[in-house]
Amino acid sequence: MRVEPPITNDTARFQVCAQRQRKVPVLEPGQEQLFRSLWCLDIPIVVEGLHHTMQGSWSPEAIVRTHGAQTVTMFKSGGKASEKLSVARFFREFTKTDADRGYAVKLKDWPPSTSFERDFKQNYNAFMQSVPMPSYARDNGVRNLIAHYAVPPHPFKSLKPDVGPKVYIATPDTPREGSTRLHIDVTCAVNILAWCASEDPNLPAAEWLVFEPKDLEELRRYLRSKQNPDEPPRDPIHSQQIYVTEAMAAELHTRGIRPYQITQRLGDAVFIPAGAAHQVSNVQACIKVACDFLSVEGVVESAKVSADFRREKMPEVLPFETVLWDAWSSLACHAEHMEGRPRSVALTRAQRKNKRQRETPRAQEDYGRRKQLRRASSDTTAMTGYRCPATDCTARHRRFPTLVGVFTHM
Repeated sequence: MRVEPPITNDTARFQVCAQRQRKVPVLEPGQEQLFRSLWCLDIPIVVEGLHHTMQGSWSPEAIVRTHGAQTVTMFKSGGKASEKLSVARFFREFTKTDADRGYAVKLKDWPPSTSFERDFKQNYNAFMQSVPMPSYARDNGVRNLIAHYAVPPHPFKSLKPDVGPKVYIATPDTPREGSTRLHIDVTCAVNILAWCASEDPNLPAAEWLVFEPKDLEELRRYLRSKQNPDEPPRDPIHSQQIYVTEAMAAELHTRGIRPYQITQRLGDAVFIPAGAAHQVSNVQACIKVACDFLSVEGVVESAKVSADFRREKMPEVLPFETVLWDAWSSLACHAEHMEGRPRSVALTRAQRKNKRQRETPRAQEDYGRRKQLRRASSDTTAMTGYRCPATDCTARHRRFPTLVGVFTHM
């Protein structure tokens, strides 16, 4: 699948710096056209300066105050066993020095279910308002194919994949084992550094190593040569047990593999293309928030990783074919709607009068009561005959009454 990028004046310059010098493009919020022109190239992108606008309470004290009693799993470095404990106790360990603790600690993929929006409502809204390139990264972004996933009516449970946001909290990677070891995500991802120990946006907080999708096969061959022959064979990347050291990176360079090196600072958002193997090592204690998304530019690589997961008998985190089908159905409907939409004309006197009457407080209250009655009656109706909620699309049958994403933009 080839997506033609919208070329800008800066596209060629950033492309040369990225592909020849391995210098990652650094953009500012709002440069979405430039982002689109570079995102087609399967290269990571950094958007800086979000600490100036990002709201929400992301400090350890704020998280303890609101979720201190919640139980989480703390992971320890050095192969030590993980431990279940409260959030408050985790942050007591988190704020200790490495010498006092004796190991690095981290909390990943928290919360483990789709409860971030419900349990962290303020921070969820702050993240969605601040995340750059919203048409890609938001849960209702028109270019996020997952946003078009069909949602059933209450009380039926939605099967929409859990793509975040998730919180990642880790101390400095003093043992150099990797705060997040080498792995590949099925989808694209964006990771925002919301808090760091220094609270200084000029100091490095985390070091990333990102490999291009085209280098995966040679990277796998190299990593397999480093595996213990007595261990059972497994994919060296999907196992998430390897951290690429500086010495290993130098050896990979002799094989023609040059990963992107990214220094993430407070307020930086790192965009990772689908199919790009990557790892993270914290320079200081950090709290990050991340979410996944699926864009047209990453569909081919996402399909490859999804097939890898099946081959390795790993859990299916994304119903890839279903997401594509719902996105196609949603976008096709939207295209038909736009093509058949009549041009706007001036309202007649009678139409203006009716419009004013509908906008009165009493008319709005009546409309709300009728809407509640319709919803109550629909909950007791069998799951048959549901149709698309768009008023000009009532003749077309749909699997569910709501298609999120495009319809929120209509």
